[in-house]
Amino acid sequence: MRNDVLVETRTEKSNYSVGEEVKMSITMENKGRGTIELIFTSAQRYDFLVLKDGKEIWRWSDGKVFGMVLGHLLLKSGEKQTYTEAWKPEDAAPGEYEVIGAITSQPAYKTASTFKISS
Repeated sequence: MRNDVLVETRTEKSNYSVGEEVKMSITMENKGRGTIELIFTSAQRYDFLVLKDGKEIWRWSDGKVFGMVLGHLLLKSGEKQTYTEAWKPEDAAPGEYEVIGAITSQPAYKTASTFKISS
């Protein structure tokens, strides 16, 4: 089943200015022939982390509360599911950053992408 799922994390563009909002997305696609069922142990379906020099500087889910309810998502063959969020870096220094997108199902799916902040 895992080989049938394509997951991609990306930002809207590869270079941002200091203080500019960074828009990010994670998309999963069922590349297999049958329907895939993803199981979730809470109401949270995804998360995003931003790292600089390997250190976490922002996490979308920080400070959020998710109901502890079982849930599922069915993806038919060829179907996609995309989640998007935005990070408004207040004091982010210029440089290269990594964004990690995660689908919080059991098992979880994670992918990463890089972007730059320029002065």
